[in-house]
This record gives sequence, C-alpha cells and structure tokens, in this order.
Amino acid sequence: MKDNKCPKCKDIFKYPSLLKRHLKTSVRCCIPDEDIDKILNPDKYKIMCLKCNKNFTRNSSLIRHNKESKCSKTLLNNNNNDDDDNNNNNNNNNKNNKNILINNTIDNTINNTTTNNINQTNNINQINNNINIQHINPFGFEDVRTIPISEMKFILNSGENAGIHIIKSIYNKLENKNFYKPNISKSEIAFLNEDLKLTVFKTREFADALFDRCIVLLHHILYLCKTEYTSNMIRNIYDNIEHIENTMRTEIYDKNLQTIIESEIRNNNLENKTKINKYIKDIKDISEIHNYAKENIKKIKELETDSKNNYKISLGDEEFNKIIGEPKLTIGLTQSELQLDMILNRFEDTKFYKFWMDRIKLEQNLIDNYSTIENINTDTNNNKKLLLGDIINIKKRINNIEQMLNIIKLRHKKIPPGEYIDLNIGDRYIVY
Repeated sequence: MKDNKCPKCKDIFKYPSLLKRHLKTSVRCCIPDEDIDKILNPDKYKIMCLKCNKNFTRNSSLIRHNKESKCSKTLLNNNNNDDDDNNNNNNNNNKNNKNILINNTIDNTINNTTTNNINQTNNINQINNNINIQHINPFGFEDVRTIPISEMKFILNSGENAGIHIIKSIYNKLENKNFYKPNISKSEIAFLNEDLKLTVFKTREFADALFDRCIVLLHHILYLCKTEYTSNMIRNIYDNIEHIENTMRTEIYDKNLQTIIESEIRNNNLENKTKINKYIKDIKDISEIHNYAKENIKKIKELETDSKNNYKISLGDEEFNKIIGEPKLTIGLTQSELQLDMILNRFEDTKFYKFWMDRIKLEQNLIDNYSTIENINTDTNNNKKLLLGDIINIKKRINNIEQMLNIIKLRHKKIPPGEYIDLNIGDRYIVY
C-alpha cells in the first residue's frame, strides 16, 4: 500500500487526492503536474528504450538492451550519419559514445496567457550510455512559466509576502539553482550568467540583485495572470508590487533574502557548485547543450519583452477624447458662463466640478469595461488593444484630474469678489 508521502517535506497524507492537492498548492512543495502524476502513478512511467519502446524496470537493463539488441546498431548507425554532417566539435562529442538527456521544466507554449507546466526531457544525441544533464537557467533568466497558474495567483494575492513567495517558488526548482558560495569563509556568491560563465558578487550585492529579480518576476506573473483578474484587482496587485519595491528592501527583504541565500548554501552548496561547474564544462564541450541553453535564454528574453510591452500605455488623452469627447467642447459652457457659475455657487456645486467628476467615472468605466483585455476601436482605421499599462494608468489619470480640481478649488476660495478664476492648469487642462 502506498504511503502517500510528499517527496519534499515527507508529510504523509491519508488519501492520494490530499497528496495531489498538497503538491499543487504548497509553495514549498509545489511541483509540475507531470511530476505529480509520476508520484501518484509510478507504474505509468517505466524506463523505456527510445527505439523499440520496450519497458524496463532498471537502468542497467536498458543499458544491457542497448548493447546487445538491434537497437544498439540502429543508434550507432544514426550516430555515424550524424558525424558526417557535424563539425569537428560535434565529432569529438560523439566519440564519447554517450546518450545525452537534458532535463528541464519549461513552458514552450503560452496561448492567451494560459500556462502549461511541462516537465520536459529533451533527447539531443543518442549513442550508447545514458548521462543525465540537468539544464540550469542563468541568474536573471529564471522562467516563471514553470509555476502553475494556481500558485501564481497565490503569490500575487499574498500581499507583502509576495516577493519572498516568488523567490522560494523559483529556487525550489532544480533548473534555477544557479548560484553557490565558492569559499564558505568569504562573503562572495558565484552565479551562472547570461554568457553561461560565472560571475562573482559580494553577498550583499547578490541579495540586492535577487531582490530586483523578485520584482521582475512578480511583474511577469501578473502579466501571465492578467486575464484571471478584474481591472481593479490588477491595480491593487500592481500597487502592492510597487509598495514592495519602494519600501520593503531594507525593512524586510534584506533579512529574508539573506536567510534564503544562507539556507540554500547550507543545504545545497556543494551539490549546486558541482552541477553548475559541470554544466559550464558540458556547454563548452557539447554544442547541443550550448545551443539548448541559448535557446532558453532567448525564450526568457521574449517573455521579458512581451511583459514590458504590455505595461506600456496605448490610451492617452487623444484616445480618451476620441471615445468619450473633448473636455473643452463637451463641458457645454462658455468662459463667461463658467465664471458666473463659479461666482454664484460653492465649488462642489459648479458645473465645472460636476463635469470633471463625471469625466472620472467615464474614464474609469471605459477601462473597467475592457478589463478582459478586449480590443478598443479608437479610430475607424485603427484598432487599439487595452494593455496592463492602460489598466494601471487610469489611477494616475484620475489622480491628475483630482489634483487639478483641488488647485481650482483653492483659486475659487481665494479669488476676490467679481474677478475671474483662471481655469487652466498647464497645457493639459485648458478651458476656452
């Protein structure tokens, strides 16, 4: 009888369904769906020959099969054919007669920001003996798409703890264990960089870089989860990320990030050091691994670009005015009428004030009505798409209007009887 034990925390659950839920939702123990299936249904995942699809219960049996069966000849023949087409480096690699497997957890397809979590084993070059190579993402190129949507939402909804949760979730994954301490007695951290080499930072510098990275990762998962939230929820989450970035570096994150770094070094330093240095050597020696690593970096850069572009603003004053009207025209009063209204009434009772309060509602409703990221027709020949930047920017637009009204209110309060009030604020709010 299976004990339904979590492979990470070792907790035992009464039913497989409870274990499955734990592995899906726990920040500490969360793993991809395919790995969960492997734990719950181990019989489905037997060792298999990649040529004849025959299953084995031991690696040694597969190795013996590859040596003695016709599959071995097929593999050798394939290898010889490849040698003819490869360069000298590849020839040297193939002489080792090794079967190279790269293990990595990565999402290759994101359609409409729905994340699929794929534990992917890529076969690069099959020869005789099995060697398992763990892919490692360089620091700054960790892929949040390996995190289930449910866990992303948990992180985004966790308030001030969001940054810590995203770092823990990322560094619980083998492919993201990209740093180690070269010398335990020195305050230095070595990490795998974009060039697939080592960079050494002081521990404090690395903690700062890790903090900056957690902010970027939070923006990435907000971008990937944007269709899961209303516009108001998106603004609240964004405000929380801004709060973390602007106020919590020294208050909380220094100690917490330091703890995370120290814990990783205490528990996994030697293993991480060995794997990273071996990975760097394999990248130098085996072109397929180098190409695979570069391709993954390229995919992360594409995600970075997509995320940044979605934080841009597509709806400015011009677009808003086309949709809901030009304020100078739609206010419906002449300058003299506005001034007379200001003289006769409290500021909050003036048509000027009421117009702009209605304007706030119109702009807010415009954005909220397109909170599902639908298309907005701002022009007969132009189709604009609502972006995260538009959802976030509406708060700034409303603040600007409110500040303008506060300035005019002060003018209204201080203006001598019979004199006109200047209703213009800079170049943006002008009343003819």
